[in-house]
Formats: sequence, C-alpha cells, structure tokens
Amino acid sequence: MKSDFNYFEDFHIGQEGKAERPITARTVTNADICNFAWTVADYNPDHLNQQHMLQSPDGKRVAHGLLGVCLVTGFLSLNSPQQLGRNIPGAYFYSFEVNYRDAIRMDDTISLNWQVAETSDAPEHQGYGRVKTAFQLLNQDARPIYDGAVVTLVRKKSAPDARLDLKPGTPWEPIPDFVPEPGKTYCVEDFPVGAGGETEGRTVTEADIVNFAGLTGDWDPAYVDADSAARGLFGQRIAHGMLVYSAAQGQWTRHYKKIPAAESALAGRAGDKGTFLRPVMLGDTIRCRYRTAATRVSRSKPEMGLVTIESQVVNQRNEVVVEMTGIEVLASRAGAQKSGKI
Repeated sequence: MKSDFNYFEDFHIGQEGKAERPITARTVTNADICNFAWTVADYNPDHLNQQHMLQSPDGKRVAHGLLGVCLVTGFLSLNSPQQLGRNIPGAYFYSFEVNYRDAIRMDDTISLNWQVAETSDAPEHQGYGRVKTAFQLLNQDARPIYDGAVVTLVRKKSAPDARLDLKPGTPWEPIPDFVPEPGKTYCVEDFPVGAGGETEGRTVTEADIVNFAGLTGDWDPAYVDADSAARGLFGQRIAHGMLVYSAAQGQWTRHYKKIPAAESALAGRAGDKGTFLRPVMLGDTIRCRYRTAATRVSRSKPEMGLVTIESQVVNQRNEVVVEMTGIEVLASRAGAQKSGKI
C-alpha cells in the first residue's frame, strides 16, 4: 500500500490523530496480559497473580507498562502508519519515551491521541530528518494514563537515494556485579550506583515476531513479509523495536526482581526510554547489560524513591543495538520503616 507520506518534508508540526471509538479503542484482557508475559518472559506477580494483587489499592491485576507502549505502536501501525515509517521507503522507527501516569488495569479500554510535536535534522544520519510524534494513551474515562513520544527517521526529498547508516553503541566497561546481602531488605538508598549485571541470552525467533505482531496489531511488512523486507532498508526481516525492548526488559526483570526489595503499594515503573541503534534480525541472540545509574528519595513523597536503571541490549557480535533507561519506584528507608517492612 502506497503511503501519502513519502519523505521527511511531508510531515508538519501539528498534524494529529484523535481517538475515535470504537475503531481506535481496545479493551485489554487477561489474554493480552498473559500473551505479553509469555512473549517477553516477564512474569511479575503484579500482572499474573490475582491473589497477590488483592493487597493492592485496586485489588486487581494490572497490565505490564510496556504492554501499553507496545499497543501504542500497534494503534499507530494500524491507524496512522506513517508515524512509525510504515510503507515509507527508507524510514526507521528510532526511539520512544513514555511516562506512566497510571496503570492499565485488566479490562480497561484504551485509546490514543497523537500529534507531530517536532521535526528536525538528523545530522548524524545524512539525508534524513527526525519526526517526533507526541502521544497520550487514554482509558475508558478519557483520562490520560500514559504520555510520551516516538521518533522516526525519514528520508528527505532532497536526498531520495540516501542510505541509513545505523552504527552500534559503545559497550560499557565491565560492570561490578550487584550481589545482594543475605537477609537484607533493600530500599531505594541501598542500591549501589554503578553496579549491575548481565543476563543470559535469548534468540529472537519467528514465533516471537509473529506472536508480537498478532498481539499488538503491528503487521509492518518489515517484520512479517520476507519478500517485501528483502527489498527494504535492511535486505531482510527485522524484529519489532518494542519486541526487543520488552524482551530485554523481561530479561532484566528476572534478574532484578530476585533482589529482596521493600514492598510498597506505590511501587512500580515510572517511565521508560529507548533508542534502537541498529535493528535485531530474525535469529539474532540478545542479552541485557544493566547498572544502577542514580537513586533519590522523592521530595514530595519521602516514603518513596526513584531508582534509574540504564541498560544496553547486546547482540551475538557484542554490538550494542538498543540503549534503554527505566525508572523504578520503590520504598525509601523511611517508608519501609513506617510500614514495618524493615
């Protein structure tokens, strides 16, 4: 299908799309949450264990934060494909950022508003420009629960034959292992800055890509059409960027959640940010390297704090293909003492 958007110059600040139910709305079901958990291997009990969540303020399971982001890309791919570069020769979904204002609860109905917020040159990618699309994800009460942006690299009309040269990131120096002390309950202040670890590997398969496309609705030919992808930017199919990010987050979660952190009803994920430096191909093996970048106690809610986690997704050639930053909300020492958790 030919797009009306073929070049960077076709995008203008203020172009927008509004949620028009029922076409652009979707109810997030138990099946969605479970299928996402199986696909990315994130088995956090907040998402899968109803008995565990009976202790929460809402008393019910919530969707993975990243499931919501992946459904944002699905909404765009289905309804506004140009914002992700779908069917635009040479375009590439390059990065995203999101703030989680509230959770998606099981059986919530979500919809999307978006607007082109910025267009700019991409000097490190000659012949390309950046299109930044801001979005709001709304629940059934029309209340914004996520806000963020996606950035797509799009070829300029003045350089119709420009090739996109995507360079891998620089691997970090060895990361000091974070080994929890036996019997200790960790609060925000206890996470050592600079320490972290590295996960085992995971090979991205045909099943991963097809399951993710079916779950999100993102059937971009770059991911699922071998013939079209062979004529495309990379000469072969690639994995969805959000699939790679979410799978790496799942790898990190299985490592990090082994740390005995002080429980709190307000704990969770505050935000995510990722840059897809190079695509992950079908059959590539990825692993996640991570470290604590910063910690601080909240000024407005001193019983809570924020832990910033930096990660690199590395392929089998030791190329850094994705750079990730996530913010975890955890109990502070004062909050854990107040609630009797330590």
